[in-house]
Amino acid sequence: MRITNKIMQNNSLYNINNNKVTEDQLNTMMSTGKKLTRPSDDPVIAIRALRLRSNVTQLSQYYEKNAKDAQSWLEVTADALSTVTAVLTDSVKQATKGASKDLTLDDLETIITQMDALAKEYYSTGNVDYAGRYVFTGYRTDTALSFDKITTADYTDINDEFNASAVGESVRILNKYDIDPSKTASKNDNLLISENKVVERTVGRIRLSYDNLNYVDPYPDGDPITAHLKYREELVQPATSSVDEKVDALNLMYKTNDGVTRNVTIPINDFGYYEITSDNIKYTATTNKDGTYKIVAQDPETEQNLGTLNITPEGIVNDIYGNIESAITSKSTMKVTTVTYTDDDSQKTIHLPLLPAIGQTYEISLEKEGFSATINSDGTYTIRDNNEVINGDGTYSNVVINVTANGSIYSSYKETTVDISSLDGNIIYKTTMEEDIDKHYNKLYTGESMAVLNADTGEVLLSEELKNKLSTLPDLINAKSIDVIYDKKEWLSGDIKPENLFKCTYTDDNNNTILYNKGSAPHDIAYDVGFAQTVTVNTTADAVFTTSVKRDVQDLSRMLEELKQVNGTITTLKDKIENTSEADLKTKLQIELDAAQKAYNFLRDAMQKEFEHKISSSQDALDVANIAVTTNGTRSKRLDLINQRLMNQTTTFKSLQSNNEDIDLAETATKLTTAQVTYEASLMATGKISQSSLMNYI
Repeated sequence: MRITNKIMQNNSLYNINNNKVTEDQLNTMMSTGKKLTRPSDDPVIAIRALRLRSNVTQLSQYYEKNAKDAQSWLEVTADALSTVTAVLTDSVKQATKGASKDLTLDDLETIITQMDALAKEYYSTGNVDYAGRYVFTGYRTDTALSFDKITTADYTDINDEFNASAVGESVRILNKYDIDPSKTASKNDNLLISENKVVERTVGRIRLSYDNLNYVDPYPDGDPITAHLKYREELVQPATSSVDEKVDALNLMYKTNDGVTRNVTIPINDFGYYEITSDNIKYTATTNKDGTYKIVAQDPETEQNLGTLNITPEGIVNDIYGNIESAITSKSTMKVTTVTYTDDDSQKTIHLPLLPAIGQTYEISLEKEGFSATINSDGTYTIRDNNEVINGDGTYSNVVINVTANGSIYSSYKETTVDISSLDGNIIYKTTMEEDIDKHYNKLYTGESMAVLNADTGEVLLSEELKNKLSTLPDLINAKSIDVIYDKKEWLSGDIKPENLFKCTYTDDNNNTILYNKGSAPHDIAYDVGFAQTVTVNTTADAVFTTSVKRDVQDLSRMLEELKQVNGTITTLKDKIENTSEADLKTKLQIELDAAQKAYNFLRDAMQKEFEHKISSSQDALDVANIAVTTNGTRSKRLDLINQRLMNQTTTFKSLQSNNEDIDLAETATKLTTAQVTYEASLMATGKISQSSLMNYI
């Protein structure tokens, strides 16, 4: 093969260029410190770099941001819980001090004042926030735990729940308020309040979370007032469930002639139909023989037809009638959970379609079986047996089953309801006379009344029979044994907002209603702190706070006021006896003095016992707070372990990333020097070759 000068020059130039490219690459690597500037430089390293960078980015998000944010939240919570436990510890000490019978009324007042200050600090601590988000209020991080001022906020259907241990006693000294020194002289002998007329009546009591309830006499518009006491018992066989069936459903979105847009999902099947009640409209979907469907919308009270839609077998709207301007439907399939339970030796089965949550509660009638279900706003379900059993004592019972969003059983029980109504005269108001309150206690004591609501003090008073029944109820799985439902509108500063502890309904000034906590799903706020790892950071109010701390102080203050009144009566009677010379009047005054002294002794004994109860009550609140401290500490410890692992993983992956992408500076510098020498040598060689001709070689 003949090698020409041109070939040699081209080859030399090609090699010069290659050497220059190599030198340029090494120069770039030296200046950037990286092995690559573009994926084509080394595809294998480039692919590995993308994966490692993704891992390092995720770990940095977890370690440097999420975990630190979570740790800060837990630390703020820990500080607040530390304050709570310190306050409750002091409250226990004050209650222990107050249990001494040697204390004067001034001593008792000082102790109660200190306990009141501790209670205010306790609830104030519940309003602690982290970066503007309240830490104890669940998902409602923009809402404080308690009211910051006196206000009127209309809450109805407050579900105040208790276990059997909450059933206590209420003691009342009858006729003590009839001891009036200013009228003693004018009283006939048979009207004098003697020792034998001052008697102690003890009845059962459930102390509610609030006093000053929204009940007055006469009630506006003359409507009857009713509160509900519900108690729950175990079923013969608790409910079980299995998700093993499916049902077709029609998803309907329509616009009325008034311009209102509504959405609803209605299950359909071949053997019956379901009824859905949403936004105060009842929807019924039926399957025709030809496979088509019909949806009818009705007013649930008047059953007036509001609109009808005919749907093809494929789920497409065919015809529209009534107050419907336009509609879109689609067909889907949803799961069905089959619930089975036994009560009164009768086994029952319920088929519950797992309908979607829509941000508000709505109802479904279940296959004409006498059951209905509420789809709660959090996606859980509450099944209720509508076939109420009327008991001989006027109460009524039905079965309630709570189901989780995935169709498993959360709780099941038989619920018996006692209606406490103004129609029966079983409500004590703020304006009720003392002698009438005495009559209520007598009726409960003799069993003539079953339950009485004291709306002023926030107590449900119980007959002996009902007290014994409620105090022996067994604890249920995922449910309280007793529930009292009532209304309240007037709130003081420091009162815990009901939505932070209970199921309830709030009505704002524009008459809009909000349903709070209608379901059983928790308000857990969790941070992603690792691959498939989360840590719950928030502690909800119901896991720490209780209204009993404030209510304990109210109980003691009320009893102290009664003691002061009776003590004042005693002092007045003694002064009158000392300053009168009339024998008959002295005798009358002495009779009422003995009665007043007996009432005082009863009340002082009751005060001592009440302080003893407050020791237990404060200790119970402290135990609850200590559990919250332990839970929060456990989360912090777990987060510390995760942080340590994240730090190690971040270091490891950054090292791998550096090894994969970063150059070895010494090695690259050596290679660059070599490349420069090679490049310069190639220039010199090419220069000599380019100056020679073929004749020089010949």
